[in-house]
Amino acid sequence: MYFFAAVLIPSLVMAVNGQMRTIRCYSCTTMDADRLLSDVQDQNWRRWLENVRFVPNTEECNDSFAPEVALRSGVRSQECENGVCMKMWFREKNGNSQVWRSCIPNAQEQIRSDCTRITSSQGDMEVCTCDSNLCNSVNRVQFRSHHLFFILLAIVFQRFH
Repeated sequence: MYFFAAVLIPSLVMAVNGQMRTIRCYSCTTMDADRLLSDVQDQNWRRWLENVRFVPNTEECNDSFAPEVALRSGVRSQECENGVCMKMWFREKNGNSQVWRSCIPNAQEQIRSDCTRITSSQGDMEVCTCDSNLCNSVNRVQFRSHHLFFILLAIVFQRFH
């Protein structure tokens, strides 16, 4: 009896924790993956950004995101195991903007919900992460700090080295 309890209880706790940690995220992009990847020289970033090729490309993923319309246009709601949802937004100096919504799996312990905005001579980039179901549907959120960018970089480098 004690043996089964010692084996079963930790398994149930892990199963319950696993279920609580699995969320759903919207998955889509408006980005031209080939163009994006042709501009990226760093191999670590390039490998991570390759994931943009595997999500539905639809204009309904843009910043005026309406989930009901987006889902009808091919946007997916994907399971994100032990991860966080992400929304990455780029705006070039010429005004063109692109969005990528997805999951960063197995990152819940490393990345907290936050937003980071980076401005350069090429344009602006915003990366937001969140940890609740379909939370990456938001159009605009408040910016808090720049530390998420560095954490995201660390995870990218850790995964590909």
